[in-house]
Amino acid sequence: MKIETMRLKDVKQCLDIFNETTKQSNFLYEPLTIEQFKTKFLKSGGDYLVLSFVIKEAEEIIGFASGVYDPNGLKAYITMVIINEPYRRKGFGKLLLNKLENRLHEKDLRLDKIDIVFFNPVQFNWIIPNTHAVHPNAPGVDMNSDAYLFFKRNGYVDFAHQNSYYRDITNYEFSPKTKKALDEVKEKGFEISYYNPNKHHGLAELMDNLNSEGWRKEILNHAEQYNEKNTILVPTYHNLVVGFTGPLKVQPNKRGYFAGIGTHSEYRGHGLGKALFASLVMGLKEMGAEYMTLFTGTNNPAKNMYEGEDFKVVRSWADMRKGLSL
Repeated sequence: MKIETMRLKDVKQCLDIFNETTKQSNFLYEPLTIEQFKTKFLKSGGDYLVLSFVIKEAEEIIGFASGVYDPNGLKAYITMVIINEPYRRKGFGKLLLNKLENRLHEKDLRLDKIDIVFFNPVQFNWIIPNTHAVHPNAPGVDMNSDAYLFFKRNGYVDFAHQNSYYRDITNYEFSPKTKKALDEVKEKGFEISYYNPNKHHGLAELMDNLNSEGWRKEILNHAEQYNEKNTILVPTYHNLVVGFTGPLKVQPNKRGYFAGIGTHSEYRGHGLGKALFASLVMGLKEMGAEYMTLFTGTNNPAKNMYEGEDFKVVRSWADMRKGLSL
């Protein structure tokens, strides 16, 4: 048995192991093409370094592991550890994981932890069980999987939990309760519509208040690029933007895109979030989306908003972490 750095010549065997594993019920990821596999396991990005290793018995690859080192954020992530079915539960996964952990730590001795979270820049589509619906990123370790127990046994601990939600929206209609919420918002003087840069003001200030650099970049760039043809839904009060959701768009697989939803801190408690989310779902349905997926923390009050529109939890995930020591 030996562990080596993954090389181009190893890709075909590793890809076969990955795609064979996708046939197992507790492994939710979509199969990959050979080019997709190379991109995720061999190609480093401009801001991060991919480290991948294979474990061999004779010249047969029986598993592989991969992680990411982010020098700018001083972060390290475990992406995946896979052992071919006949060789599982024999200690090979632990050997691979230890090799990867040690190499990540060697990259920067200032690293004090390794995470398994959705911030990892190497991401994978996964399939909602019993559907053809796809979500673009796994927010942690599937708590219903063998991987969860594997990482637990190897020193990783949960530090947060996420729930993934799904809803078929092809027949979505406003419920009586939702109609009442929309009416109440309107009665309070709020209007929900697409952002009009020639009429509305305060979008940049809203982004300041919400303090999310990811939202700021996506929303303001979309508004600048599309001007009056943007698809950002906003609640306004006397033309002042006090919240947002969007931009609305339908992905090629018919998933309704969801970047987020936020309300200015001075305008919370008026039911704007529920009204905005319902308007988002209806808008995406009218644009041709067939389903929506999203995830949020198990303790996030936003879950009540999603569940109020009949979104169901389809998977629970653990954000996991292992401390490093010299």
